[in-house]
Amino acid sequence: MNFSELQLDPRLKTNIQNLNYAEATPIQEQAIPLILAGRDVAGLAQTGTGKTAAFLVPLIERILKAETDPTSEVAFKDWKPFHSILVLVPTRELADQINENALKFIAGTGLKSFPFYGGTGYDRQKEALQNGVNFMISTPGRLIDLYKEHHVDFKRVRAVVFDEADRMFDMGFLPDVRRIVKAVPEKRQTMFFSATFPADVELLAQQVLKEPQKISMGIIKPAHTVTHALYPVPPHLKS
Repeated sequence: MNFSELQLDPRLKTNIQNLNYAEATPIQEQAIPLILAGRDVAGLAQTGTGKTAAFLVPLIERILKAETDPTSEVAFKDWKPFHSILVLVPTRELADQINENALKFIAGTGLKSFPFYGGTGYDRQKEALQNGVNFMISTPGRLIDLYKEHHVDFKRVRAVVFDEADRMFDMGFLPDVRRIVKAVPEKRQTMFFSATFPADVELLAQQVLKEPQKISMGIIKPAHTVTHALYPVPPHLKS
């Protein structure tokens, strides 16, 4: 599938072309039509497979369609300017990476994206929330902190993306994730992406996804864009 074949908003299509996106990766080819149709998705995909664009592109299109053609089957129903998409990630590095991609995809559309994570001040993050943000790219811990101080209104969330869910659980974020899941509206679109599906991840996916379409790829070997290396170091040299 080529991105030019998709009937996307002209602004989004231009941004995609400027980023030199042409042929969709396998996960993009499978996920984009499903997300455009409003389906919940459970994706088994490793880093480097193109999953960020696989969920950003269709979600942006659903918002833009809601603004330009609200009766479209693709459009989020009853979308308001203060509504948002929540993307939960395990690390600040991934939050920055996804936010940078989001900013490139939404350039010229009037939509806003901002990353939220610990280890940095609250002021800019609070200001972003006060001014309104359509894409909240956040680690669970910082999001809970902002929620406790009443800076985040989970009722405005229309879709939730769990990215690298297995890493979030490995890092101990499961209690925060469960609290967030309880706070966001039950009527939402949910996407779940993970490189592995251990028992606790599988259980949460079953609890948060509704009739999900499952996508599986890249589980036997690393994505071709990822290079692995091994450096044997004798114990006396490790320090």
